[in-house]
Amino acid sequence: MKKRREAHNLSIIIPMLVIVLFLIGYLFAPNNPMESNLLTRFQKPCTTYPFGTDQLGRCIFSRILYGGWTTLGIVLGGSMIVFSLGTIIGMATSRAVLKGITLIDGLINAVTAIPPIAYLIVFIGAWGSGAKTTLFALTVSYILRYIKLVRTRTDMEMGKAYVMCAVASGASKLRILIIHILPNLIAEMIRFLCLSCADMILAITAFSFIGLGLGDSVVDWGSMILDARGALVLHPIMILYPIGAVILSTLCFNILGRRLTEKEAT
Repeated sequence: MKKRREAHNLSIIIPMLVIVLFLIGYLFAPNNPMESNLLTRFQKPCTTYPFGTDQLGRCIFSRILYGGWTTLGIVLGGSMIVFSLGTIIGMATSRAVLKGITLIDGLINAVTAIPPIAYLIVFIGAWGSGAKTTLFALTVSYILRYIKLVRTRTDMEMGKAYVMCAVASGASKLRILIIHILPNLIAEMIRFLCLSCADMILAITAFSFIGLGLGDSVVDWGSMILDARGALVLHPIMILYPIGAVILSTLCFNILGRRLTEKEAT
């Protein structure tokens, strides 16, 4: 039983460490990710360039690290906004607080039916590509789904025995929501955010790959995949590094979401 618990803890700690390393790895980048040198283009991995160089002589390893900071910075920043605002709005607009309000239900159901990619297309078309536009579009998309989750789960918890006992003892609605209901929603909130982070990474990468990403002055994994596509025949390994970073980071978020689910079930 002890070994099983340790293995379970490691399956949570290791993905978290990988995510943290991707997030702060740019601090240890050996080279400037934007500095180009045509004399060192397509150089093989060495001490100076651990992953070699691209078609412009830029350090691929440094660009991977800076790409992690860019991509995960947007993803985690958006997740924090979703968590903070979504929790407050979701609990404040639940039926337990606002009784008989059907307009909110219809509005949220209608808006959440729109896929997240549609928000990116609309906002990028209106404001142009950029990190702020991508962050805003992803936040708007996922916060609406998060609000729907919090509202639904809050209404479900309100009908349980422990809440009824709290009501019978004279506890206020605010105390019931914060002290009694919110702790029982934390695990599911974190699972939702973990899975949403994986989706955000794929969305950011996909839009950067088609040229609707964060701009030419920003290093991210999607733009690296786009740049490496031109040298795919002669230097196929170039494209494997950013693709591997995307797969590894999304896998870590998915593992975290699954392990948290298993932890609650046990």
